[in-house]
Amino acid sequence: MKRLLLILLLSLVTIIMAGCSSNKAVSEKPQIYTSFYALYDFTKEIAGNNADVYNIVPAGTEPHDWEPTVQDMAKLNDGDILFYNGLGMESWIDKVKSSLEGSNVSFVELSLGAAVDENGTDPHIWLDPNNVKIMCKTILDSLCEIDPDNKTVYELNYNNYTAALDSLDKSYREAISALPNKSIVVSHEAYSYLCNAYGLKQTSINGISADSEPSPDKMKDLINFVKENNIKYIFYEELVTQKTAEILSQETGAKLLPLNPFEGLTNEEMEKGENYISIMYKNLENIKTALS
Repeated sequence: MKRLLLILLLSLVTIIMAGCSSNKAVSEKPQIYTSFYALYDFTKEIAGNNADVYNIVPAGTEPHDWEPTVQDMAKLNDGDILFYNGLGMESWIDKVKSSLEGSNVSFVELSLGAAVDENGTDPHIWLDPNNVKIMCKTILDSLCEIDPDNKTVYELNYNNYTAALDSLDKSYREAISALPNKSIVVSHEAYSYLCNAYGLKQTSINGISADSEPSPDKMKDLINFVKENNIKYIFYEELVTQKTAEILSQETGAKLLPLNPFEGLTNEEMEKGENYISIMYKNLENIKTALS
């Protein structure tokens, strides 16, 4: 009886794995996975239609504390590459690496080679477009290595995208340098790379963890800071609770504006075709509104 049960269990696992890892059965293209939406967006820009690119964090989900399911692991087992950020962004990455040891999937850490701050506590390196160029070069090299037949297309896509990133960087530098104020109040300490690149200074309600809450003493200090510095707007994020930002707004009279760290997009934003470039330009307009 025990042997029969074991056979049935192994058969069930085989069926589940077959159902979850059938991408290569229907496509000869490289199978690429990304750990969250920003990396998916960059990879799609370089890969175009020459690779199948999948994002494993669901739309509208804040990726810091997300954990992969058994089905996700089965899909990754059939992949060629998993691009991930590193710097603590993916708390689950070591578990996945251990579980998929011996598989053919390559794990590529995109923060390697980027300009990382000395403390290394903020993983949001992509909020500096110049870091995105470095990340995209790693993506390009990885795709060319596994799919050399499409190297010319990948390189063309990379060159076009980095030109758009250069234009974005120029727009930020010109606009922010002309602003009279440089201090922003944000809900989540995610903007150190954006601030360092363009001369801004962030004061955050929460720390690196978007779901943490400030102590009563810190909340009091924040209220005083907003009032004393005549802060007119407080930035919030759409994928995390706005409760604390709303309280700070009520206590100070400052208005609320979104500032998207581009960790993920809502379904509505995806349907509209939003991407890194469009969201970063929207962020710039909101920064200009807040600091003018």
